[in-house]
Formats: sequence, structure tokens, C-alpha cells
Amino acid sequence: MSNYLGNYSLYIALIASVYLIFKSYLDANSENKYLDKNFILITSIQTIMITVSFFSLVAAFVISDFSNETVFNNSHTLKPLFYKVSGTWGNHEGSLLLWLLVLSIFLFIFLLNSRSQDTKYKLLTILFQQIIISGFLVFILLTSNPFKMLYPIPSEGLGLNPILQDPALAIHPPILYLGYVGTSIIFSASLASMISGNIGDKWARHIKKWVLVSWVFLTIGILLGSIWAYYELGWGGFWFWDPVENASLVPWLLLIAGLHTLLIARYTGRQIGLTYLLLSLGFILVAYSTYLTRSGVLTDTSVHSFVNAGLDQQLIVFLFLITLPSLGLVIYGWIKSTKVAGEEDLLSREFWLFVGSILFSLSAAVIAITTSFPVINKILDTDYSIANPEEWYNNSHIMLAILMALLAAFSQFMVYKVGRPIKQTRIALLGI
Repeated sequence: MSNYLGNYSLYIALIASVYLIFKSYLDANSENKYLDKNFILITSIQTIMITVSFFSLVAAFVISDFSNETVFNNSHTLKPLFYKVSGTWGNHEGSLLLWLLVLSIFLFIFLLNSRSQDTKYKLLTILFQQIIISGFLVFILLTSNPFKMLYPIPSEGLGLNPILQDPALAIHPPILYLGYVGTSIIFSASLASMISGNIGDKWARHIKKWVLVSWVFLTIGILLGSIWAYYELGWGGFWFWDPVENASLVPWLLLIAGLHTLLIARYTGRQIGLTYLLLSLGFILVAYSTYLTRSGVLTDTSVHSFVNAGLDQQLIVFLFLITLPSLGLVIYGWIKSTKVAGEEDLLSREFWLFVGSILFSLSAAVIAITTSFPVINKILDTDYSIANPEEWYNNSHIMLAILMALLAAFSQFMVYKVGRPIKQTRIALLGI
């Protein structure tokens, strides 16, 4: 029963998504000054349907319904209840359904907390977020349906990987996904702001909350993963630069860089284009990280990639359709926004915030490119690799870390828009 309920709920959610895409597009191009109440209603229905679908899968795990192929592959009757529940997202199909659930909840919360924002901006945010949601719905239903049935019904399941049966890891994915998926609403809102022209202090304060929420959950998720890795495998710190963990670290760094430029945009009105680019890249790198961890391309370089044979090409097409057109639009907006007049004073806080954002972006670029060597080798049919990745990462980041620490201290003595005279800066720094 739960299999049918969960499956049909996804189809209803997809119908709602298609309706919201067309409705938001048409209303965004009209003269409507107020958001139609149907948006809240249909979004609520969609969120409820996806929630029903997710908890239908949870119920199937709890009662050990082995007529469900996902349950059969990832659970067994003797597994403790806590790990039966966590087994829901401890696999490819269930984790994608969790992704979808968080996507819909974030959009619903966004609608409730953006009543004072410009109507066209809200409509375009709905449009872009629903394109992502519909993409995930179609991908799940066609390639990764968690409600596939098995006949005849097995009497016992295969169970969950023993190293995944840990409290820290059980709560690690949901928290990490809150940070991961949080980048999607930032991405949608950034595109909407760029197109609608909804720029200024009001928008900056609004989007800053979402950036901070996403960054905080990413931080906690990464910390939990590191703690689990430490006592499960005896590895210290950040998994010694494991590629899968790098996949979450890169968006984390880009969100920090985006927060820096967002502050500049809020207080000076400049670096809007760079803010759009960094915040959007956060989600685009999350999408790319999803490919890295699920396509099997990191099988030989990571101890905990989610190998799912056969989905390589589908993932590429799916993520390509979602991110590449948007990336082109963001880059165009960035180039266009660089024409805004004004230069930062060398002794102003915004100048050093800008420098800080460049350093964090450089760190993200180094990690992303190095982690992507397996992908590059696959595309170019080469076999290039770094002999000692840990040493390379550490050495390449020593100077970056020192510069970041110095900037964090130095910039506190600067003010926005106009730099303090050298004498005042010296007094602030040295007390003389």
C-alpha cells in the first residue's frame, strides 16, 4: 500500500510543478502586482505530496516491506528501528527523494518569508525552483524510483552497509542535504533578482538569511561526517581530502566567498554581478558534486562514493539541462554588472572583503579542479593523477590559510565606502 501511495504522490507533485512553472512564467510577464494565492495553495499541495511520498518510504523500511526493491537492497528484519529509518536515505533512491523533499520545503518557506519582496522577483524564484523540482521528479520517476516492486516478495532483505550503521552518519545526510539543497533556493533567487532588477539592501538582507542557513547546515553536516570518519576508520580531520568530502567543502567555500561580496553589495551597491556568480556557483557545484558522488567516477579514489552503475549518462544529461543554461545567464549578468561605476578604496572594508572572496574562491577552484581529475581523464582518455593528493592540498592551502587569517583580523579595522586615513588605521592597529 505504501509503495502505491508514495509513487502516485510523486506524480501528483509533478503535475503541480508543471502548473506552477507555466503559471509563474505567465504571471511574471504580466502586470500583476500581487502574488496569486493559488501559488501558496498549489505549493502546499506539492509539498504535502512529496512529504507523503517520503514517509511512505520510511514506513516501508520500518515494517520491512521487502516487496519494495529499495527496502530489500538496504534493510533487513533484525536491523534496529533507528537504522531502519536512517536506511531510507542511506541509498541512492531514498537520498534523492530526501533531496526532493527539502527542495519543496525550502520553496514553501521562501514563499511564506518573502511577502515584502517584489512580486516579479518571487514569481521568477518560483519558476526557477520549480524547474529544478520538476527535473528531480522526472529523474526519480524515470531512473531512480524508490518504489519499484519485487515479485515474488523476498522473505529477508540484504541489509545496510555495516559502516553506515552509526548515529553520526545516520543524521549526517539529512543535515548535509539541508545545506546542499539550501543552495538551490539561493541559486533561484539570485537568477530571479538579476532578471527582475530586484537589487538593493532589502534583497541583500533577505538572501543573506538563506545563505547563512545553508552554510550553517553544511558546516554541521561536514563536521558530523568528519567525526564519524575519525572513529570509524581512524582518519583524523577532514578525511584527508577524500574526494567525496571535497564535494561538500567546495560549495561551503563558495558560500563564504558569496557572503563577503554580498556584504559589499549591501553596503556599497557594488560587486552585485560577482555576488550572483559566487552564490549561483555554489548550487552548480553542488549539482556537479552529485554527479561525482553518484556516477561511480570516484570509485577508485574515494572510499565512500555512491556508486550507481548505469546512471552515468542520465546524470550528465540531467545536471547539464539544469545548470549549464543558468550558468551562461549568470556569467552574462556578471559581465553586465561589472560596468557599474565606482572603485573600492584600498583602505575600505569592501576592498578587503573582495580580496577575501577571491582567496576563498581560489581555494574552491584548486580543490574542485584537483578532485575532478578522474572526470578530466575520462573525457580526454588520459591517466593523469597527483601522486600524493594530501600533500598537494596541504601545501597549496598553507599560504591561502595564512592570508585569510591575516585579512580576517586586518579588515575589522576598516570601514565601508571610505577608507580610514593611514594615521587612524595605525592607531587602531597599534594603539599609537
